[in-house]
Amino acid sequence: MTKRRVLAITGIRSEYFLQRPIFQAIMDHPELDLELIVTGAHLSPLHGHTVKQIEADGFPISDRIESLINSDRDAARLRGAANQLQVLTHIVDAKRPDWLLAPADREEAMTMVLCGAYLGIPIAHYGAGDHVVGNVDDMVRHAVSRLAHLLLTTHEEARERLIRAGEEEWRVHNVGHSGLDRIRTTPQLSREDLARDLGVTKLEDRYLVIIQHPLSSEMSDAGAQMQETLSAAAELDMQTFVSYPNSDPGSGQIIAAIREFESNPRFKAFKNIPDVPFVNLLRSATALLGNSSLGLLEAPFLHLAAINVGARQKARHHSDNIFFVNCDKSAIVKQVKAIVDDTEVRKRVENCANPFGDGQTGQRVADLLAQTPIDAKLLDKDLNY
Repeated sequence: MTKRRVLAITGIRSEYFLQRPIFQAIMDHPELDLELIVTGAHLSPLHGHTVKQIEADGFPISDRIESLINSDRDAARLRGAANQLQVLTHIVDAKRPDWLLAPADREEAMTMVLCGAYLGIPIAHYGAGDHVVGNVDDMVRHAVSRLAHLLLTTHEEARERLIRAGEEEWRVHNVGHSGLDRIRTTPQLSREDLARDLGVTKLEDRYLVIIQHPLSSEMSDAGAQMQETLSAAAELDMQTFVSYPNSDPGSGQIIAAIREFESNPRFKAFKNIPDVPFVNLLRSATALLGNSSLGLLEAPFLHLAAINVGARQKARHHSDNIFFVNCDKSAIVKQVKAIVDDTEVRKRVENCANPFGDGQTGQRVADLLAQTPIDAKLLDKDLNY
């Protein structure tokens, strides 16, 4: 039996850890072969050179594309995408796989889907249909879905949104959020082992985790916004773990803000936190601060309180674990105190529903890639307007 060849791409730490369970399920599937293209921030020392993690995980890297331009200007991201597309076109043209896998809402998804659309290769888009206002990623996500042939959503509302937008229902599948696969399968660490892995003397009973990224429509304010979040954590005087942002324009300002607070003995900053300690850090955290999609998509599975600062995840589907606040120190402090002290707020988080699946997403995606007929019906897209 000839296996179907799946060519996937990854460009940044956050997206890789979400795709990893899917990659593993493809690797383990008897009817599929995986090849991986690594690009973007994975190849940058500034962002932790996370290609090393991919190598350690044992996935077959077929090609590496140097595309990240180290700049805080908005045009830099677009120029990087153009460089990426030029090289990726040659790779996809030479390989002609059975499937291309386009992840979520960044430039890697856009360049991959353009290759598939023009070269007549089936494209599966994971993370289709989510709705977020105010960031270019939202527009990219919906554009990618229009060019893709198989649409894989993380929750039912996203599936229904794509069908209302005209996508043929048979193309759209709610597979759940693969970040839950990651959490479900990550081994439990003792607090002592976790403290050792994080390089701290001990893990306190209450602590904060901060992950904050720039918003494309507000990138000039990224540094000031991070200052508000970090100042709130400093005022709360809680043990605080801070992860560096993604590589989007404005990230340099956020990194500069983090460096201003690194001398505070209550703070511990990381360019990249390895996966096992990171998941365990989330499992016992008092709250997650910032604006990462992690707070909306994965934190409900952990019943972890998440304070979303600012507009980055505005209008995104979420559960009752999330609290939206403005980029204001006093508002952040007030909300953290409510999570710690208010019984009703704690109950709200403890009882929050999880709309994003059961932690078996990777297997669902692999089965669809193996079983979906590749024929004219799949490749000739139509819209039900």
